[in-house]
Amino acid sequence: MIKLPKEINSIIRKLNAEKYEVYCAGQCVMAGELGESPQDWDLYTDCPQKRVRELFPEGEAQGSRTTRLDYTEFKEYEDLNIEDRYEGIVADVVTLKGSMEEQLDESYHFTCEAIAEQPQKSPVDPYEGLKDIRKRLLRGTKDMEAAFRKDPLLMLRALRYVGLYGFDLTKELSEQIAACAGELLQADREMILYEFSLAINGKHAGKFLKMLQGLGLLPAIVGPEGIVSDKRGLSDYEILSENIDKIKHITLRRMALFYICFDRHYKDAVTYLPHGELELEYLLDAKKLLPKLHFIGSDVQLKRFIYRCGDWDKYNFYDKLSKAQVIVYDYNNQRIVGRDAILKQVLEERQPIFAEDLYVDADDIIEAGITDDPERADELWHMLPDVVHENPGLNDRERLLKYAKKFHKSKFRATFRDVKWLR
Repeated sequence: MIKLPKEINSIIRKLNAEKYEVYCAGQCVMAGELGESPQDWDLYTDCPQKRVRELFPEGEAQGSRTTRLDYTEFKEYEDLNIEDRYEGIVADVVTLKGSMEEQLDESYHFTCEAIAEQPQKSPVDPYEGLKDIRKRLLRGTKDMEAAFRKDPLLMLRALRYVGLYGFDLTKELSEQIAACAGELLQADREMILYEFSLAINGKHAGKFLKMLQGLGLLPAIVGPEGIVSDKRGLSDYEILSENIDKIKHITLRRMALFYICFDRHYKDAVTYLPHGELELEYLLDAKKLLPKLHFIGSDVQLKRFIYRCGDWDKYNFYDKLSKAQVIVYDYNNQRIVGRDAILKQVLEERQPIFAEDLYVDADDIIEAGITDDPERADELWHMLPDVVHENPGLNDRERLLKYAKKFHKSKFRATFRDVKWLR
């Protein structure tokens, strides 16, 4: 029997006290048998839902047969280098319609899922799924080709188990997925993104990426227009598949490295799935910003790069992404070492980078009579960092206001303020 969290034990004890049976089933059993600590639990009971909801008034109804008990706390971070996460567990308490064996047959498509366990009793394992879990082998419980055509997302769920737990697919299952791969293009893209996000951040993401390509499912991730068609892209994808498991489990960072393989159709690939607005911004900018970051060799270049990023969070994302790229592709890390040394000096000397680091602001520009338009004053204020990036000594109220005045009067000066002219 798998180890049960205290919340699950409490639910089971309360139902047992009422003389009802309770089974844990599905992915929570599979994960537990593999030594993982699952967060999502499916509990099946012969207790009627009306009584379940009386016993657990804090639960939320999920249809006529299910009550959800949520014991999680969501931790959200503005920095995309840190994963948002849920801590705790969620339990769906489902009322059985028939026997547990019938429920397993109805609800689960893979043998490793179709297992039910309860304390001090033998497991219900009609398809010998426990043996498959120990072998890390994925088999279907029925005619999977028909199941895949009915619900194409099941193919990605199979590959999710590959990415998360390192499962192998039987030859039959692989052939069935390959035969139905085109059906996944018709599936809900939000759900495709959900499955893809879980798998690419798993402990066996490299294996997942290889199968994704080998079984013909890549078009459903990057779109028909985003498929790798050049030798370099194919080579990059193969190297990423070999080495992605060496880098940290940061979903967006891994996704960025994945999309960079689709160089010739990068934008098509990135925009195919419905990423959130901020995630999409970071992913789209990665293509143009990473090469610039790689070739930075001076404090002026670095400060201007950070300023163009807009904030430290974004810079840190690309900085760590470039370091992950070095690990994956075994690049020389001397440029990164040099960049880190430059940044350390900039920070130690408190050199100005952002407009907020200056000794003037938009109100000062208005007070100096340069403009009475707040929007124009803000625009001029955000031009001034380019002045002090070249010469930190110019971070002086009087000098900065003179530059603001010049930029206001001359569109040419404003446009080429960061250009160093050769005489």
